[in-house]
Amino acid sequence: MNDDIDQLIRDWARLGAAFDTEPADASPDLERLIIATVRCSSKSARLFILATTWLHEYGDLVAKHRLKKLVREQLNDAERATMGLMFELAHDRAHPQRFSSIIRDLKPMSNPRPLFEVDRSSTTMIERAHRRASASSHKWGQWCESFPLKFDALRPAAWVMAQNPLMIMRADFRGDLRASILAALSHDPESGASELQLARHSGGSRAQIRNALDNLELTGKASRTRSSNDRRIRILLGST
Repeated sequence: MNDDIDQLIRDWARLGAAFDTEPADASPDLERLIIATVRCSSKSARLFILATTWLHEYGDLVAKHRLKKLVREQLNDAERATMGLMFELAHDRAHPQRFSSIIRDLKPMSNPRPLFEVDRSSTTMIERAHRRASASSHKWGQWCESFPLKFDALRPAAWVMAQNPLMIMRADFRGDLRASILAALSHDPESGASELQLARHSGGSRAQIRNALDNLELTGKASRTRSSNDRRIRILLGST
């Protein structure tokens, strides 16, 4: 698990979170990084806090249709409650509230407990965590104390974009389905095999996918091709 957290920290460092480590060599798959971070949050308060701060500051970069699909497929009930808390805290003072569509699909823990494992180590620690827990963490059943977002631990947007050029298009799309399509084509090798596969990986319906692809083709960011021996439409990333 420590190795997993070390890699997560390197990935967040690549995206501009000021962890004391060398950033990852390549830009991470942001949606899968969020999923993995939620799973490991109970092991590291700093990871949870800096990821939450990053989501507050750069939440428009998240491909929300794709993330919702991954949540449905990969997170258990406790992890969904952790994500609900993380995104609610990331909403703090943010307008518009970017993650409302995701939060609507999440539910609090049915058996509340401390969020961090260190606070589950004894009855005394559990009672202390319950007593000091914030209102939001009580709501989600994942108790933790209130904390300020660490904006001074984030690099500026210009640095984030320079190190992760594909994030520029995500910023332009503000997390809509086009961002999910480009993320799927970038990180899910089989997603471009057909419109149906692309819909499965990006989280949209086939009709929504077709409409979004019309726009992406118009601007050269994706293309649809059909071979002479196969009637199936294949989708490729564009060059712009």
